[in-house]
Amino acid sequence: MKYFLSISALLTSLLTTNLHGQINDTIIEKVREEYSYERLLKNTLIVNPSNTSGARTYSITTFNLFSKNDDTPNEVQQKGKGSNLWGAEARTLQILDPKTVVWGNAIYSQGKKKQVMWNENADYDIIYPYLAADSVGGDMKFEDYIFSGGYSRALNSFTIGITGSYKASLSYRDVDPRPKNTTASFSLALGANTSIFQKIKIGAYVDAEKYTQKHYLSFVSNQGFPMIYNMTGLGNYNELLSGKLRQAYYEGWSYGGGLQLFEAENRNWYLNLGMKKFTLDKLLTEYTDLNASRINEQQFTFSSGKFFTANKLSWGLFLDASHIERKGTENLFLNDNSRNYIRIGSAERYNHQLTAAVFKGLIQLENNNRKSSLLPFVGITKENEKYHNPVSGIELNKLIYGADYQWLKTFDSNLALSLSLGVSVTDVYKKGAVFNNSGTPSINKMLQDNYNYQSSDFWQAKVDINFHFNFPVIKNAYVGGKMLYSNFNNGKNMSLAATIGGIF
Repeated sequence: MKYFLSISALLTSLLTTNLHGQINDTIIEKVREEYSYERLLKNTLIVNPSNTSGARTYSITTFNLFSKNDDTPNEVQQKGKGSNLWGAEARTLQILDPKTVVWGNAIYSQGKKKQVMWNENADYDIIYPYLAADSVGGDMKFEDYIFSGGYSRALNSFTIGITGSYKASLSYRDVDPRPKNTTASFSLALGANTSIFQKIKIGAYVDAEKYTQKHYLSFVSNQGFPMIYNMTGLGNYNELLSGKLRQAYYEGWSYGGGLQLFEAENRNWYLNLGMKKFTLDKLLTEYTDLNASRINEQQFTFSSGKFFTANKLSWGLFLDASHIERKGTENLFLNDNSRNYIRIGSAERYNHQLTAAVFKGLIQLENNNRKSSLLPFVGITKENEKYHNPVSGIELNKLIYGADYQWLKTFDSNLALSLSLGVSVTDVYKKGAVFNNSGTPSINKMLQDNYNYQSSDFWQAKVDINFHFNFPVIKNAYVGGKMLYSNFNNGKNMSLAATIGGIF
């Protein structure tokens, strides 16, 4: 906690200087920009840090305390059945002069994930399918720290930018089985843009990230303990490496980059292409860092948008698409004795492909003190997950459609209300699964329960309310609340969140 407080103080002292350019900025103008759907859609360009210059009209600093309660009985078991957490966040972006922008964030949170099963690791979405797992599981406590910052400056005809972030996390359980996972990731991105044909900007960026996770599993009870599986995907596991290994080290690197093309003055149209490659090794530290498996993943992203304006009415069309392919390779070993494993080969047995495309529209109507925005959308996702030898697989094709609506009302220079509503439907129009049922009954049940959730149709409704006001002690304060309700054929999920803070 002391690190969070020190970073927050540093951000505040550094970024509350040079505020002379904000004297005429009103809080309400900042609020309107903060909640703008148009700004959020254009934010796809700031993956290149040089494009942060010009992304906002006003400097902004916020500090808030938040809490969140998720009750999600409908979820894959490896992610748990919900969570309780609270935390604090400090965030700022300062336009120091027409050529220079700096920004920074600091976030601290802690809580617990409820009923995490078949996963004793942290960061499931990063390291899957190579997990340590057992049939007992339980609640998992966690504590997270995130710090990030960046700088962008115009130099002659070019604008350059740099941004970096650091995240550290601890997750653990204080009853058997007792995992302790410490994770850390550090990322850095460099970018530049320049004008061509006067009214068009072209930009490029590169980024890299280092990820590590240290895993240790222990038991206190002397009455025995459950089988520890070295999972390899879709319920399969490495029999040779299961049962006795309680320590592992995950080390991963990602590299990527992208190109952007956009209208220079107001970003009324844009094109964005991105690519990233990720590799992750699982090392068994009890056996002289024996390399058990490797993940190779490639990601491709594309986004585009076009805005139109006529008096107080504006509208736009947008497309976001992505393709991710994750491959898993297992190393094969000969076991001479209980402490000596000899690598004799490798086999690529796991493959997971996910393709998604979402088409969005935007209609905005604005007058002096009121703004209404409607964002309808429709999209498809195609997912194909396979394991070879023994053969297992899941195929899911989904149609997703719905709309979000936002109403923003400003009452005076320090009083505003933002109300966002949304509804969406997910229709699974094609599905199929084949599982290797030669494993234990508990693993087979886990696979079937996960598939029932993944292949289920459902609809969602959400509400997000934020009220900005002046308070005698805290000027420019705001309170907010969110609700997300998901309805499945055999149950429901509910997420509730509350926030209180200030904006400057």
